[in-house]
Order: sequence, then C-alpha cells, then structure tokens
Amino acid sequence: MSNRGMTNTLTSPIAATGRPDARPVAGRTRLLLEGPVLPTLLRLSVPNVLNLLAIAGMITFDGLFLGRLGPDALAGVSLAFPFVMLIQHTAASGMGGGVSSAIARALGAGRRDVADALTLHTFVLALGLAAAFSTVLLLGAPFVFRWMGGHGEILSSALAYSNVAFSGAVSICMLNLLGSAVRGTGNMGLPPALSSAASSRTFSYRHC
Repeated sequence: MSNRGMTNTLTSPIAATGRPDARPVAGRTRLLLEGPVLPTLLRLSVPNVLNLLAIAGMITFDGLFLGRLGPDALAGVSLAFPFVMLIQHTAASGMGGGVSSAIARALGAGRRDVADALTLHTFVLALGLAAAFSTVLLLGAPFVFRWMGGHGEILSSALAYSNVAFSGAVSICMLNLLGSAVRGTGNMGLPPALSSAASSRTFSYRHC
C-alpha cells in the first residue's frame, strides 16, 4: 500500500470535515480550570466556612437560651440533639456529597437532562429520607431517651424538643440535599447564604 493510500485510510472523519465546534465553556468552569489555585480555593471555601460559623453560633446561642430555662431543659435537649445532628450530617455530608458530585459530573459532560433528572431524584430522596427519620425517631424516641437515662422533667423536655425537631426533619433534609444540588452546579454562595439567613432568623426568635 502506498503512503498516499495509508494517509487516506487513516484520515478521520473529523479531519476530513474540519474541526467540530467546541462546546462553550461557562465562565465559572473556566475559572476552575484556568484560575490561580489559592484564590480559587479560598473563593470556594469561604462561603462554607462562614456557614459553619453561623451554625456553630446558632448552636451556642441555643445552649445559652436553654440554660436560662433551667438544667432540666438543657439536659433534656442534650438527649435529643445528637439525633438532630445525625439527620443533619446524613443529608449534608453522607448523601449531599454524592449529590454534588453526580450533578457536577453530569453538567461537566454537557448532559443537562441527566442533571435535571438527578435534581428531581434529589428532591424525592429528601422526602423519603425525612419520612424515614421522622417515623423511626418519633416512634423510638421515648424508649431511647429512657434507655439513655432520661426521666421526669428531663424526659418530658427531651420529648417536647424531639417531637418538633423530628417532625421537621423534612426541612433539614430539603435544605441540605437541595443545597448540595446547587453546589454541584458550581454555585457555592447560595446555600450558605440561605443557611446563614435561617440562623439569623433563629437568633431573632430567641431574642424575642
């Protein structure tokens, strides 16, 4: 076979028809790929750090508020609070990381339809996770709190707090899982802003 024949045989369709149109790259994606490393990391991490500070401040303020209600209320809430944090971290860290990763990969591959489907599944997942947590914890809380040593006014305070917190598990799951979906699009500012606003409202309610 001659060199010309080999050249014609190995010529790809792309080379024959010209270079295909490249998919336009979003500015946020271009910044991740081409921006300086340290400023990019700081820009992405600062909103989450501020959000964590807001949550830590809210938890601290709640402890101060409950301390004014007396030792029984503070002890009762301490029985239920670890399970509230279980809901929080399951939605935010356990499943939220997978949601962010999956949506980011779909968008990075240019598959917007897959990203939309993943967002819908995230919404359904948040509902299912919240229903499971609310059902199990509301039914099991009296037995678990007694097993943990709760009795009398301490047990009553624990149940009063947990009934509200566990019934509202859907708000915790929705906020964290849908926030993770937004983070998967590259928007790191909106979820912390919403969480910080909710923390600020909590401060105002406690102050009243």
